[in-house]
Amino acid sequence: MKKQVFFFLMGTALCLFSCRPSSRTSEATDVHEETTVSDSVQTCKGRLIMGHEAYSFTPEGDTLSYWVVDRSGELKKRYEAALPAGSQPYTPVSAELKVKMMGPSSEGFAADYDGVVEVQQIIRVGD
Repeated sequence: MKKQVFFFLMGTALCLFSCRPSSRTSEATDVHEETTVSDSVQTCKGRLIMGHEAYSFTPEGDTLSYWVVDRSGELKKRYEAALPAGSQPYTPVSAELKVKMMGPSSEGFAADYDGVVEVQQIIRVGD
């Protein structure tokens, strides 16, 4: 149990160091952030991988991989548009996302990842 807590804390620390608080603000995001825990919303650059059954995101400089929840469905469209011609699903694409850190999951495919992130804003997908 102590080992799991240690790895969770180390993973969280790594994610925090690889992600930075967003300096971009708008009235729409300001209103939304008031309803979320402000310290759990972060802007991260990293590698996005999407396929038929799984969406994952790995922040730059991090080895942890997060299950991605995108309630809008827009991230999948932007990912597919950013794929090079002839690419297969699950091809890594660079992305910058504002995400809410949801912590680890104990259910379904998400339980196989280090944690879950919920997309709050898509800043950039692809080069």
